[in-house]
Amino acid sequence: MEILLVRHGEPVTAFSETEPVDPELTARGHWQAECLAAWLAHEPIDYVVASSKRRAIETATPLANRLGLEPEIIPDLVEIDRNAKIYAPPPLLKERFPEYYESIQKGEFERIGWDSFEVFRARVRGAWQALLDRPRGERVVVACHGGTIGVILSHVLEIQSHTLLDATPFASITRLVVEEGGVRVRSLHEIAHFDGVRERAVGPEGEGFA
Repeated sequence: MEILLVRHGEPVTAFSETEPVDPELTARGHWQAECLAAWLAHEPIDYVVASSKRRAIETATPLANRLGLEPEIIPDLVEIDRNAKIYAPPPLLKERFPEYYESIQKGEFERIGWDSFEVFRARVRGAWQALLDRPRGERVVVACHGGTIGVILSHVLEIQSHTLLDATPFASITRLVVEEGGVRVRSLHEIAHFDGVRERAVGPEGEGFA
């Protein structure tokens, strides 16, 4: 089985005084999702999964529509900041929301609607194990988040800190192969779909996809 971990496309910056934010994709984020769909439509995708956040669902939807599939929503795949009232790409946080950024640096996660690292790690690992325990097909796309992908990769690679793997491009593809002996990484953060055009897909050995 191959699992394709896809980070969501670029979202808008969002802020709320009263409740957790759930930002949609920007125009560029929708373009990224369409590029992803056009690229992966040439592969035999059996199933599509998304976290319950809007940015992940909107990233998965163009591909699911092309394939005639309905994405399965798995809330435990959402990011560490699932209850935060602010969302902005990391480069903007320090500039536009300095108090929020300072709380992140101090580890004051509960105050800003973040899970603790321990809760986040356990939640994502549980969702990942559930995917392995109940295979959805031979090739499954999972649209989620940069931190979520970092937790899964650090678990697979047996790395202590998932933050070593945080630089995940929007709408990139990371391929994991699940075999009898365990899980191995086939590719990390693919972005060829942003400037490439595919008429057919060729597998890693040049034989195409079965």
